[in-house]
Amino acid sequence: MLQGDLTIIFNFFYSTLCTLHSTLPFPIDNRERLGHISRMLPFSRHFRRLYLTTLVVATLYGCATAPTEEPPPPPPAVKPYPPPPAAAAPKPLPEPPPAAPVAREKAKVAAREREELLKYEEAVRLFREEGRAEEAFGMLEGFLAMHPGSTFADDALLEQARIRLSEDRPMEAVSLLKRLLLKHPTSHLKKRANLELVRIYYADRSWRDCIEAGDNVLSFDPLPDERVETLSMTAVCRFNRRERMEAVDDAIQAALLKAGGEVHSSAIAALEFIAGELKDRELDKVMSQSDGSEPYAIIAMVRLEKDIEKGYQTEAMAALMDLLIHYPGAIPEERIQSVYAGLRDRLLVRTNTIGAVLPLSGRYAVYGQKTLQGIQAALGFMAVTNDMGPETEYNLVIKDSGADPIQAAQAVRDLSETEQVVAIIGPIFSRTTRAAAQAAEESGTPIISLSPDPEIPALGVNVFRRSLLDSQQISALVRLVFDRLMMSRFAFLYPDSPYGREMMNLFWDEIDKRGGQVVAAESFPPGQTDFGPQIRAMVGLNRKMTQEELALKEAGVDIELQPIIDFDALFIPADFQTVGLLAPQLAFYDVNEVLLVGSDAWNSPWLVELGEHYVEGALFTGGFVQNLVNPEVRELAERYWLTFGEDPQALAVQAYDTGRIIRAGIESGAVSDRASLREYLMNLKDFPSAEGLLSTDEKGDILQTPYMLTVMDGEIVPYEIEFD
Repeated sequence: MLQGDLTIIFNFFYSTLCTLHSTLPFPIDNRERLGHISRMLPFSRHFRRLYLTTLVVATLYGCATAPTEEPPPPPPAVKPYPPPPAAAAPKPLPEPPPAAPVAREKAKVAAREREELLKYEEAVRLFREEGRAEEAFGMLEGFLAMHPGSTFADDALLEQARIRLSEDRPMEAVSLLKRLLLKHPTSHLKKRANLELVRIYYADRSWRDCIEAGDNVLSFDPLPDERVETLSMTAVCRFNRRERMEAVDDAIQAALLKAGGEVHSSAIAALEFIAGELKDRELDKVMSQSDGSEPYAIIAMVRLEKDIEKGYQTEAMAALMDLLIHYPGAIPEERIQSVYAGLRDRLLVRTNTIGAVLPLSGRYAVYGQKTLQGIQAALGFMAVTNDMGPETEYNLVIKDSGADPIQAAQAVRDLSETEQVVAIIGPIFSRTTRAAAQAAEESGTPIISLSPDPEIPALGVNVFRRSLLDSQQISALVRLVFDRLMMSRFAFLYPDSPYGREMMNLFWDEIDKRGGQVVAAESFPPGQTDFGPQIRAMVGLNRKMTQEELALKEAGVDIELQPIIDFDALFIPADFQTVGLLAPQLAFYDVNEVLLVGSDAWNSPWLVELGEHYVEGALFTGGFVQNLVNPEVRELAERYWLTFGEDPQALAVQAYDTGRIIRAGIESGAVSDRASLREYLMNLKDFPSAEGLLSTDEKGDILQTPYMLTVMDGEIVPYEIEFD
């Protein structure tokens, strides 16, 4: 009974204490001790007060952690695991640097790079925009010295190399590019540097170095244009290193790739060059691998053109048909048409038929007629004695050019396409020759002009010229007059025409080279017959009288001005008719004690007929002298007289020798078509003619050494003087 009351009192007291305890600022736990105290309450009363005090203390201690609900039963007892070994204390992580210094360092690096970029771009601008190459190079050199580790150092070296290339100093550029590759092995510019090396070595014909640099470029996976350019150059380099089949492979690969127009054209050019140099068996091997693509069509075309040049016309025509069947559209139409026209002309040309384009009408008809007579003489169209039959088997087709270039060009086309001539002689003047030469080049017909224009042979590979060079004549004249006859003062009296001005300028230049003096120069209109005004001006007869002369005249003395002849020689670059009229007028004005000097246009018997004794002792050039001891001259002179009743003039002799050159080539078997005639003319050497030995130079000029001629006792004879 007492125990139950105490329990009620205990519970009430416990709850009250716990309520009060919750307000305490410190914890009280160990509730299990309270249960133990409660069970001890029935013991002796002697200890009841002590237990009650202990109860209060334990209660205050246990209420702090006592849960509001009954705790779960304790788990079964198990053997505890030994405690784990004490772990080492973790190493503290380094503290990151403050954010502000990092930002400042980055900003510093960026500022430095901007400064370097500005310096680099300024140097580049000087070179690319203002063309100040040397100043830009120096700035880049200073940039590299100050910033050797700059991110733009490799760019600076590449730009320096380009500057040296612009100054045509390729070996210095090579040194700079090699320095770039050595100092900056990871540079993004390695491909571009090697490509520049390929270009330099290719231009310098350093084949091995070119191949090595080209292989380096290809290892960097270049862009299509760069790949095509590199393969094109390395193909040529390999070919020159005698790696012939490897060169063909590179060239074919370059031609197959898609690239820009100019780059693709260079690839095609490289392929055509290599194919043109391959031997027939090598071409057969290459074409056996053909897949019908454009490169193989080009190789087939090159082989076809080689066959045409060799004279294999029938085989070439068959090859052309195969090309059209197996490679349709691969070759430009205009090239196909050109080859076909050449084949047609070669297959259909008549070897014994020769054309002539001459001015047979108009004011220059007399020159055309004299030229025609020379051609007829060369081909056998001449009068013969009764015991001789016809001696020619040649056909001569003649076309009139007049003075019209368009008419001359059409005449060449008619002769080439309709008449199928093997060659054309003429025209004889520059304007008509230029137009005719273009038409001859289009048709592939060799044409031999008789024009004195020195630029004629440069008009095409089929264009030749048989005439004395003006420069040859002037050089020979000045050498004789200045160096041998010791004359240093000269006057000029020349027609105001292209020929007259050109000859005067050439003579003046030669005099200047030797330190001579030109004291007077007067011109006259072409066709003039009265040369008094020019002569009076040249010798000072138009001057005012001096004071002494005026005084004598006022005193009644008959005073006439005397000519002032302060020159040793008078150069007159005109034709023989003009000189025949001019020489007596010079004597009329007392211009007697001077040497008259002229060109091959004086070389005509009519010079003496018109000029009479006034041209005695005159000095001039010529390609032909009638009385020379020369079998060619004697034969020409005799038979020419029998046919035409006159002696041959210089233009007729040039035409005669031109016709004989063509005839000799045909009769020797060296000429069978137009191509072989062109080759025959280019290789002409010391051909015996009425004008001496004739040889063709590399330009296509059929040249001779000019004769020095004079008038002695009314005849034109060689001037007897020997040069060292």
